[in-house]
Amino acid sequence: MNTFQDDTLLARWLSGELSDAERQALEQHPDFPVFRQIVEAAGGLQLPDAGTQAMWDRLAPGLTTKQRIRTGGGRQYWLKWAVAAAAVVALAVFAWTLWWNPLPAAPAIVATTTGEQKTTTLPDGSTVRLNAVSSVEIYTQKWSEERRVRLIGEAFFTVKKGAPFTVETSGGSVSVLGTSFTVRYRGSSFDVACYEGLVQAAVPSGAKQALRATQKAVARNGSWQPLGAITDSWPGWMQGESRFANVPFYEVVAELQRQYNIKIETSGTEGRRFTGAFIYGDLPVALRMVCDPMGLTYKVDGKLVRISGEE
Repeated sequence: MNTFQDDTLLARWLSGELSDAERQALEQHPDFPVFRQIVEAAGGLQLPDAGTQAMWDRLAPGLTTKQRIRTGGGRQYWLKWAVAAAAVVALAVFAWTLWWNPLPAAPAIVATTTGEQKTTTLPDGSTVRLNAVSSVEIYTQKWSEERRVRLIGEAFFTVKKGAPFTVETSGGSVSVLGTSFTVRYRGSSFDVACYEGLVQAAVPSGAKQALRATQKAVARNGSWQPLGAITDSWPGWMQGESRFANVPFYEVVAELQRQYNIKIETSGTEGRRFTGAFIYGDLPVALRMVCDPMGLTYKVDGKLVRISGEE
């Protein structure tokens, strides 16, 4: 039996007039949780002035008395039905408000897992290629006026010319009109590299750094370091390897874990720094590329790798 066949059932539930059996039947209906959420959310909503008459015109035909009207109960009975009617109108107001002023669209989210790379096309034809364990939120509303994304991790952007394009991260932001560049935010390091055109980056303090093609900039703990130079046409990770220039060893360890889905335990490497690279797709070779130049030893035990700098 359809629980909602009785067209007084919902109104009687709102006014507290259901029997225990009716209430239990209503609460077991698969649509009941959604209906209850709508009722709770409708509290306090107001109909826009311009829509009041239009809403009444829509509601009026449905307000004819189809239900049996009891003769007893007096004023208290009619007061309960007035409360129920008000709740039904609140539902109508809620629906009308969503139609009149719809909620903003949620951003689209694209993400990668360990060892994965993924390319996605933005609404204007620009593209984003994500490195492993990264995600990008794409704010598509008003995209033609303000192109905006939020990045966690590392990505390469190829942006078509148009409205201002902004990449936001917790460590800073990058603004461009049309260019190719990378943005990386891991831990306390915010890295930007410009491969084509011009970009402007800023850290939360407001300090800005302009970059032209072949330049890269790094901000650590919110402070910009001297500009560096790009020597390759594409980021190393898009060519199958991670490259490092005088970085703390723990950053290399973190990247190995992201690319190989392993856990690394270290000892005797505190304060060590690394310059070099490791390749993707071959863990033994990658470990040798990292450990041999530094005089480190390693042992692989399933998904656990132990790296030691101790004699």
